[in-house]
Amino acid sequence: MNESIFSRLFRYRETPKMSPTENYLTEMLAWMIDNLPQFGHDYVQLLSAKCMESAAFDAADLFPVSAKTQVKVKTGFIDMVVITNHNIGFICEHKTDSLLSDDQIQKYYDHSDEIDDSLVFKTVLLTKHSKQHTQDSDIALTWHELYEFFSRRLENGEYDSGETMITEQFLMYLTEVGMGRKDSIRIGSVEHYCEAMKLDQTLKSIFSDIVTDKELETKCCGIREFVSSYDPSVPARRWGRIGIEFSDSWEPGIFAGVILDNKDHQLREFNDQPQLVVLIDCDPERSSDILSKPGFKNIMANIPDSENGFIIDRSPQSKWRSLILQKPLKDVLRHNEYEEQKNDIMTEIISGINIILKYYGGTK
Repeated sequence: MNESIFSRLFRYRETPKMSPTENYLTEMLAWMIDNLPQFGHDYVQLLSAKCMESAAFDAADLFPVSAKTQVKVKTGFIDMVVITNHNIGFICEHKTDSLLSDDQIQKYYDHSDEIDDSLVFKTVLLTKHSKQHTQDSDIALTWHELYEFFSRRLENGEYDSGETMITEQFLMYLTEVGMGRKDSIRIGSVEHYCEAMKLDQTLKSIFSDIVTDKELETKCCGIREFVSSYDPSVPARRWGRIGIEFSDSWEPGIFAGVILDNKDHQLREFNDQPQLVVLIDCDPERSSDILSKPGFKNIMANIPDSENGFIIDRSPQSKWRSLILQKPLKDVLRHNEYEEQKNDIMTEIISGINIILKYYGGTK
């Protein structure tokens, strides 16, 4: 083990133009290939199985595997290169939400001799969704496929305790960023309080998928101007809620998600059942100034007590909330499959945000 995984991740910090998720995943994966022998061996086996001209690797032979990141060639920097001692290597391009540049995969392959002219290289495109497989590669797969593949390895007890712990953490992170476990929500779990408290991981995955969907912003025209600094993210559960924070500042901010524990938000109608909410967060020290502005006066004067199935509270009991739109989560989930449930929730979030924006603009 030549380098700590934390050292590798520290190289990348979030900027206004770039989320580090793509780089984090690349560095995590490369570190694990380099430092976990069984994991590295299994990853090459997966790539081999996905390749039409599958390389003949002996599953029982724990051959050495190494990985390098940000490998420079004349046409750019390759995300990751995997090398084996079986005369084969893999040129890997990783994507989460960004797009491929023109002929990116082919350009890297054309300069593979700059990496090692003694190896036969296969190209790998690893993405968040299969619809991102817009360029030809020898091997195309998704991060979710990695999750499923290594989950099965863990279930079969194929790793020692050290590799098990690290692989579990890697899979947990994939789930947290919407590319891992994709369990749908059982309707019974949103009707019983104790079961609802276990929904964190599934909801985190759903909201992580929603926050990267371009449709969310395009269908909520004006949200960038409404919140004080538009920077949508999905934190871990806090204050009894999990969902999308559209701003890191509450001057004001919008939150859209699910309330699982009502202690902090003090919803008037909770009934020990998760509630889907779209609400305005506001710093109490600034709320009087913010709410005195014309747009907010329009909201408070014109918004009704209910609209599009939402119950609307214009005077929440929590001093941190200025307006709450809510409806029971069980009424939102009209389907049973993960993707359909994600769309159900996104549809309601868009509806709730647009109610706020409509009255902010003064439309009755």
